[in-house]
Amino acid sequence: MKGFAYYKNSIDSILENSYKDKNKFKKNLSVIMGSMKYSKTLSEFFILYNDVASKRLTETKDSEVYITETTTYLREKKDKLNKVLPVLDKIISSRKEICENRVNEIYDNLDNIIFNDSIKNIESIIESKKILTKNMLKEEGEKLGKTINPKVLSHVLSKNYGKAYNEKLSESQKEILKNTILMTESNLENEFTNIKDIVLTKLNSLIKESKDDNLIVKLVETKNKITTLKTSKKSYIQVRGLLEDLN
Repeated sequence: MKGFAYYKNSIDSILENSYKDKNKFKKNLSVIMGSMKYSKTLSEFFILYNDVASKRLTETKDSEVYITETTTYLREKKDKLNKVLPVLDKIISSRKEICENRVNEIYDNLDNIIFNDSIKNIESIIESKKILTKNMLKEEGEKLGKTINPKVLSHVLSKNYGKAYNEKLSESQKEILKNTILMTESNLENEFTNIKDIVLTKLNSLIKESKDDNLIVKLVETKNKITTLKTSKKSYIQVRGLLEDLN
């Protein structure tokens, strides 16, 4: 399997290269955030690759321990990562025009330690750990000015994942989110129409059967809201979630 450096570099470049176009950036940000919410493993790789690249420590021993703990943790997660990479492949392939092929020494050395952990590669792994340790001991660069540098966007985002996108999802919710992210526009149109019809039929049935006036009012309000929804991935997820609750 590919290491994570390719995906990390690709995501960074997508965010950076769409930063000046507000609408495009918001759309890309939403999709990328959605993929992180879908997979805890994916967000952990993203966050820890950022942290290794940006963290600064004063003691060599502390740096060595941090690198060892981080790479050991991610190495145990790499099989789970493999299961969710198709989501990122889809995101990247549809944004080729703003996705750059890059080389990042930090990410590449993390990949070497995490994904190439064989006996034949021990010397190379030791060298990679030395490079990463040395990088953590560098002095901090100049502080950012008033202008936001788009190159720090992905790092800022990673710090916010835990606050905004780290809710616990059920397996069913994860599956819905995964399938929605991977949908093409044509598939989305058909799927949304179908799921909308199913939910409206279900609501009509509940309204007809219910003898509770308050419940009927709520069901009618929900039905009216569903009727006005336009096709979008957000709307699809909402309606699918409602169907899960109704069943």
